[in-house]
Amino acid sequence: MSTGNLLIRLFSYVLLFFLVFGLSATVDVQTLRSKLTKKYAIIIGVTMQFIIMPLLGFISVMTLKKHGLSDEMGITLLMVTSSPGGSYSNFYCSTFNADLALSITMTAISTLLSMFLLPANLLFYAYAVNGFTNEEGSILKSIDFPALFISIAIVITAIVSGVYASHKNTNASFPDIANRLGTVSGIMLIIFSLAVSMFSPGDDTKLWDQDWSFYVGVSSPCVIGLLLATIIARVAKLNKPEVVTIGIECSYQNIGIAQSAVMAMFDDPKQRAQALCVPLFYGLVEAVIIGLYCIIAWKMGWTLALPDEKFCYVISKNYQKVGDNESSVDDESGVGIDVSNSENDNSSCEKISTKIKSGRSRIWSTDETVTTTKSLMI
Repeated sequence: MSTGNLLIRLFSYVLLFFLVFGLSATVDVQTLRSKLTKKYAIIIGVTMQFIIMPLLGFISVMTLKKHGLSDEMGITLLMVTSSPGGSYSNFYCSTFNADLALSITMTAISTLLSMFLLPANLLFYAYAVNGFTNEEGSILKSIDFPALFISIAIVITAIVSGVYASHKNTNASFPDIANRLGTVSGIMLIIFSLAVSMFSPGDDTKLWDQDWSFYVGVSSPCVIGLLLATIIARVAKLNKPEVVTIGIECSYQNIGIAQSAVMAMFDDPKQRAQALCVPLFYGLVEAVIIGLYCIIAWKMGWTLALPDEKFCYVISKNYQKVGDNESSVDDESGVGIDVSNSENDNSSCEKISTKIKSGRSRIWSTDETVTTTKSLMI
């Protein structure tokens, strides 16, 4: 291995670690534990992540491999669709007020399971693409499992380190600092991958100069996965912020694993640049599609934020305290009410929660201790 390839590999590993560590360090351990009881949401997420998404990637490769989708692109697409949920799914759930705690829980679970299921899916579908044979020159020749396992191990180590740091650190500003670290590292990893692709030899190594089959094949799993996850979550009767979280988690793949693995797997600059086009374009597609999905979900009243609120206020306001309080979320609409401030915590009456939405009020009650709503998250 040349010195240049070694430096590329090491730098990508460092950026991947700090990306995942930074976002994981914002996790509240108690909230993480509480979301582990959401068994239906987790089952749907794991099924979509490691059964449906890899299958969608396989269908794309099989359909388009004779229309210009190279072996390097094919194996990388299988790697992307077999990967766990991406850390930036947490960013979308936080920014657009879906269920952030559930998002972080699902990301952590899917990342741990990926240690076994990612290589298993990748090996199975790589053989399936080649007709379960090991012919010379097949797509299987591109798989470098040691490099792949290193990337997965880095992600798992970063998650464990980040959650532990969050648990031990009492500095109130630490989560914000960690979040900035993760965000900056993620942006740098994207820029670094784009630079490696752009400055590689050959016209067919550029992201914007690919065959139509590349764009269709890479974008299809993201779009179809998002629609399927949303439909399945609605059929399972999860509340609406949870539905939005499931949709995001099951289509937003951890392209950082694929980027780091690709830069470690391919020593040939042209092959590496072609393969890098896949996570780069998938990342672009998921950013645009999921961003639109989040805006539509918010305007439909599927998030914790009110649909008639100003956009700039919605993306800057933290509604997640509301979402963590189970009794303050209306299962029908999913809109949360802040009931944290109370005047009569020890009274034995009905709890009256009032939600103001679009100029009208809705009231519902439970048999729990009365809590007077003083602060509405508007």
